Formats: sequence, structure tokens, C-alpha cells
Amino acid sequence: MKLHPSMAAAAGIVAAGFVVAGCSANSSSPGSSPVTNQAANPAATASSAATASSAGQAAAKPAGSPSSQQGQAAGSTTCQAAELSYGLGAATGTSAQRTQVVDLTNKGSSACTLQGFPGVDLDGVANGQQNYTWPLDRQSVSYAAVTLRPGETGHFSLIYLPGNSASSDITVTKLIITPPNDYTQAEVTWNQSVVLQDAATHPGTYVTPVVADS
Repeated sequence: MKLHPSMAAAAGIVAAGFVVAGCSANSSSPGSSPVTNQAANPAATASSAATASSAGQAAAKPAGSPSSQQGQAAGSTTCQAAELSYGLGAATGTSAQRTQVVDLTNKGSSACTLQGFPGVDLDGVANGQQNYTWPLDRQSVSYAAVTLRPGETGHFSLIYLPGNSASSDITVTKLIITPPNDYTQAEVTWNQSVVLQDAATHPGTYVTPVVADS
């Protein structure tokens, strides 16, 4: 049947409408909604607060997750920052090099696992700048998973070169800690002068992996 010219034009408009509607329906793909980060509110024994992730240390991947890391202990989940309380333990050593123990206690209701190194930034005054941040290197050693039941404590050690408040030092006011395999940070007050070696290849200030309390 031959269509009248006006009818053919109307049919063409309707068809074009279906094409445009199809493009609109497919313009957004599933899973394209923005991802948001939920800030934790960990409680530190000395002083703690949830902070936004700082550039560098933990932004690319969770702290303490090298490619050689083994699977976490069966039957437990990774300890999140909000499930831990933080405290300063024993401080030992000499005037040449000292060790500050940092305790991590499971304050949750179920067991969780810490495996590897925490991310630790020293935050304070250095090079004439306030809130100067120095992400610390990690000790080159192997490590194992540490499973903490509710109320149990593990720890890591901060090995550092004590300073004497010289211009070459960083006057630390707090530690910014990211638990292994996590992105959320907690702050712990730590007043200490440390020799600034943030440009050194092998600095004398670094952190150890988390171990279980003996």
C-alpha cells in the first residue's frame, strides 16, 4: 500500500523518537554511582580521631599489603580502624636510637586479624612548616598474621633516631596510624623530637610489623 506523503513523514518522526529514547535509556551503565568513603571514629588511648586519608601512604593500597602477603587467618576478618583502640606502650633504647611500642587492642565483639605493617606518618613541625607529614619506611622482615580476640592486644614498634629540637629535626605532635590492610586512619598524640630523614634511602626511623603480645 502506498503511503500518502504526510503519513510517511509522521511515521519517520515516530521511528526517530524510538531511536532517541533507546540512546537515552542506555546512556548510564549499572554500577556507575559514585563510591563514598565512610570515616571511622577509632578511639586512641592517648588521643584518637578519624581523619581523611592523606596523600601517599595509604591512598594507593592498604597499609601492609605487599604482594608476598599470605592470606589472613581463617575464621576472622581484617581489623578495621574503628574496631581498635590505640595506646603508647613501653619506650626503650639509648640516646642514639630508641623504640616506642604502639599497642593495638581489639575493642570489637568478634575476632579480627592484623597482618603486616601499619602505615605510620609522623606529623609535626619541620622545615619551618606546621603539620609537616613524614610517611615512615617499613622494616625489611617477614611477618605472620596476628588474630586478636575481643580484648586482646597486639603491637608494632616505632624505631626512631631521637633529635634535640635542631633545625634538622621534626618536632612530632602526633602519629597518624593506618592499620594493616585498611584505609582509615587514627591519630595518637606523641610528643617527640626526631631526626628528619625523609629524603634518606635507608633512614634510621622506621616501623616494624604487627606482632602478638607475648
